[in-house]
Amino acid sequence: MKIRTTARHFEMEPELKSYVEEKISRLARYFDRVDEAHVVLESQGHRKTADITVHAARLIVSSEQTAEDVRSAFDRAVEKVERQIRRHKDRVRRRKGGGPASVAAGQGGAADLPGVEIVPQELAARPMTTEEAFQELEELGARFLVFYNSHTEKVNVIYRRDDGDYGLVEPEH
Repeated sequence: MKIRTTARHFEMEPELKSYVEEKISRLARYFDRVDEAHVVLESQGHRKTADITVHAARLIVSSEQTAEDVRSAFDRAVEKVERQIRRHKDRVRRRKGGGPASVAAGQGGAADLPGVEIVPQELAARPMTTEEAFQELEELGARFLVFYNSHTEKVNVIYRRDDGDYGLVEPEH
């Protein structure tokens, strides 16, 4: 894993740098492949900020935290990144568990297309607003998300467009 550390507006001590690298390297235990981690520590007067971005296989996780000292801000940011990674891993485990969606797909409800494998995926279990779906899409780093809209009580799809904007598909009836 490649770990980049940046200190803004202060000199990073070697002890702090080794502490940061040690904590970040522990994140690799959650994934088979963690490509890169970038840590930016910043000091602006009495306010200290830590920004962490981790690029793993099919996932980008980031957190920015502020505290009275750099180490506390960094610790908070690492905890938040770990929580996000654990939540992601739990979601992946639940999906791979073979719940109701995979059973329904195996019953022949879909068309049998030669040479095409249809991989079933579960719909989000809890209803959510469009804003919550957008946040979920960002956390997952996916191109689209199918969700049950709690306001309209219908299935919607939110997706990332090629131009960088987002689209929302809502059924008419």
